[in-house]
Amino acid sequence: MDYVDAQRVEGIFFNERDPDSQPQDVEMVSHEENSESINARYDMDRNKENLALIVNNESFDESIKLPKRQGSERDASAIKKALKSLHFKVIVRKNLSVKQMTQIFTDISKDNHAKHNCFVCVILTHGEDDNQIYGTDGKVSLDTLVEMLLPDRCPSLIGKPKLFFIQACRGTKLDSGVIMHDAQAVRDKYQNVTSHKVPVWADFLLAYSTVPGFYSWRSSTNGSWFIQSLAHILERDGDKLELQQLMLSVNSSVAYEYESNASDSSWNGMKQVPCIVSMLTKELHFYT
Repeated sequence: MDYVDAQRVEGIFFNERDPDSQPQDVEMVSHEENSESINARYDMDRNKENLALIVNNESFDESIKLPKRQGSERDASAIKKALKSLHFKVIVRKNLSVKQMTQIFTDISKDNHAKHNCFVCVILTHGEDDNQIYGTDGKVSLDTLVEMLLPDRCPSLIGKPKLFFIQACRGTKLDSGVIMHDAQAVRDKYQNVTSHKVPVWADFLLAYSTVPGFYSWRSSTNGSWFIQSLAHILERDGDKLELQQLMLSVNSSVAYEYESNASDSSWNGMKQVPCIVSMLTKELHFYT
C-alpha cells in the first residue's frame, strides 16, 4: 500500500507491560553489547498443522461484465496439491461474493490458531490497479482482507508467517520485454533483541503475480504463469529450500520461461515478472 502521508502505527507487545511505568530514554543496542539471540527460523512444529485458504473466483455475475477465468480451476488444483505435499490443511472456496470473501477472512481472524504454524492464502481472481480484486459481484480492496489478520484483529497469528499469493491483474499495461545481450548465459540476523514488541505488519509476505499497473497472464488450458510456476517449485523444492529462495526461483521461472503467443499480434511476445513484498523477519522452512 502507498500512502501520501506517513502514518504512525503502534506495534504489538507479546507480553503485558506495567501501565504505571515511566518512559525512559531510547537507547540503541549494538550487537557487541548483548549476546542474547532469537531463533533465526520460524517455528514449524511437525506436531502442528499449516493452514491454507484458496479462493478461486472463476465465474462472475453478468452485472459486472467480467469474463470467466478459464484455466483457474487448473491453478487451484495445482496449488492445492503442492500445499498438501507440505502438510497444509487446505480450504478451497469457489466463486465468492465480496461479502463472502470478507466473511471468511473475518472468521479466520477470530479463529484460535494456536495449533497452526503459519497461514497461507491463495487468491485467484480478476483485479485492477490500486490493489483492487474482484468477488463475483464487485470489487474489494486486497488491503481490507489482509488487514483482518493484523495483530489487533487476529492475535493468535502474532509472530507466525502469513503468506498471500495473488493471481490477478494489477492494471492493463503490457511488458514487451527487452533483449538481453547475455541471454545465452542466462539460459545456460539480528541477534541482540531485548524488546518483546513487534511491528504490526511484521511476518507478512505478499506475492503478486505481476508488478503494479500490469497485466497478469493466464492460459485458458494450462493455467496462469505465476501459479503454475509456484505450484511446481513448491512441490519440487518446498522441503529443501528456504521460502525466499523458492520465491526467487518462481520469479526466475515466470520471467524467463514464459512469453505470450496470442492470435492478436499486438499481444504477442509479452513478458511478466512477479512482485514479492516481504515483511518476514525470519527464515521460513517448510517440512514434509
